[in-house]
Amino acid sequence: MVQSVFTSAFLLPIITLFFIGILASFKSRLSLIMRLTKIAPSIGLFSAVIGAFWVFDQGMVESSGISQYGLGLSLRFDQLSLIMYGMVSIIALVILRFSHNYLDGDAQHIKFLGRLSLTVALVQLLVLSGNVFLLWVSWVATSMALHRLLTFYPERKKAKLAAIKKFIVARIGDTAFLIAICLVYSVFHTGHLESIFVELKNLNTQDIPVQLELAAFLLVITAGLKSAQIPFHSWLLDVMEAPTPVSALLHAGLINAGPFLMIRFAYLLDVVSIAPIMLFAIGAATAFYGALVFTTQPTIKTALAYSSVAHMGFTLMVCGLGVYSASLLHLVAHSFYKAHAFLSSGSIVDQVQTKQASNFKRKGSIWRIILGFGIAISLYITIAQFWKINANTEYQVLIIGGIIFTGIISLLINAIDSSNYKFSTLIILVSTVGVLMSFFCLEQFMHSYLGNQIPELSVPTPFMMYLSGATLLLFFFTVLIQTLSPVLQKGNAFKNFGVHARNGFYAHLIIDRTIKSLLSKNYKI
Repeated sequence: MVQSVFTSAFLLPIITLFFIGILASFKSRLSLIMRLTKIAPSIGLFSAVIGAFWVFDQGMVESSGISQYGLGLSLRFDQLSLIMYGMVSIIALVILRFSHNYLDGDAQHIKFLGRLSLTVALVQLLVLSGNVFLLWVSWVATSMALHRLLTFYPERKKAKLAAIKKFIVARIGDTAFLIAICLVYSVFHTGHLESIFVELKNLNTQDIPVQLELAAFLLVITAGLKSAQIPFHSWLLDVMEAPTPVSALLHAGLINAGPFLMIRFAYLLDVVSIAPIMLFAIGAATAFYGALVFTTQPTIKTALAYSSVAHMGFTLMVCGLGVYSASLLHLVAHSFYKAHAFLSSGSIVDQVQTKQASNFKRKGSIWRIILGFGIAISLYITIAQFWKINANTEYQVLIIGGIIFTGIISLLINAIDSSNYKFSTLIILVSTVGVLMSFFCLEQFMHSYLGNQIPELSVPTPFMMYLSGATLLLFFFTVLIQTLSPVLQKGNAFKNFGVHARNGFYAHLIIDRTIKSLLSKNYKI
């Protein structure tokens, strides 16, 4: 009975969104489609909230779908899938309503809403998948639906090129994902996620099959390609040619599939040795690169794209450390922030053009910068001690909190080094305490809520400790250089570095030139 209620409640919004896609292809009434695009995500959100309380109290619920040889179409309702389903429903509700007016008067308005609805439905199906077969099918289908949105205006050459780059990268990722699934199946002889997780929990960590090591490695590759990790990030910079709702859905929803995949297969990453290190290294390098380049971008949408690259890198890096609760927390927070940022980007531009944006100026005082660093470090140590973070058992949490705090350091120093430093410093100090306390509090809450859907935090290996510690120092040193920019910006070296950073250190050119050399001018997908 419970299984039937869950399946019906969560499939209804998905089926409705699929139905909207079918109606749009027959050019049905716009008013009917608009009403349905309001109702479907609302039902999904309501179901997610009720379901989240149920599974937290009663445990996971699974549907018994069609299955053959352990592969089939089953749904999994647990804490992770319901958080993701609810997040997607909220974002879909906002983006679909925004799209009602965005293309008002456009001859293809109905067609756009249909494609957008179909993509949302596939994302919802992806996060609810309870079998690797359905997971892979929905993974590929979501990517294909996104391709149709990216090529919505095929006459735009840049949009077409971006779609081709995304198509190639996605197919490589799909292939890696398929091979990984086959390797996991060869070990456990089932595609049922719960059966796989139970086997992984009982696995002897001293004798890990080589197939699982390789499968985890390929899953990391899959997640990295899906989440625009360097050097395969250039497609994300070019999709700005797509309509704004598509950019918002991509950056706030679809790009999160990589971290979601890592969290879903957390028990696999927990028993292997090479993949977590690789995941951390890729994520840390991408987070550092994206954060560095983001601050130099002159256009708001390109800056938001590099911001997404950095945030996805950070989220995967946190997965590599094994703090999956913090990764999910950051994923959800980033999704809501990025959806709002893209949908309101036009308003920000208007504010700048009408001189309504704040004009912040630094003094460049060395003593104030030193004072800011001293206050910031003392504040972080005090809060960590207040929260009783154990460096021996929660080393990874301290590292993550420290990296988050490096971003706050620059804000604090900017405030102290400004002309109106008393008022702005007070605001930043209060905000800093709020951000850090919120992080530690919400991370523990998320960890408690996820329960047995993720493994317990383990003591990191010495190599991982050194690697993560070096990463924290790298971020800290970068913030130090950025805060000294008023002093250093007069030098030619600093100016030249800024030019290279503004161009993303030309990393995207590697993929761009490779793809352009493989494709003819008349190439069509």
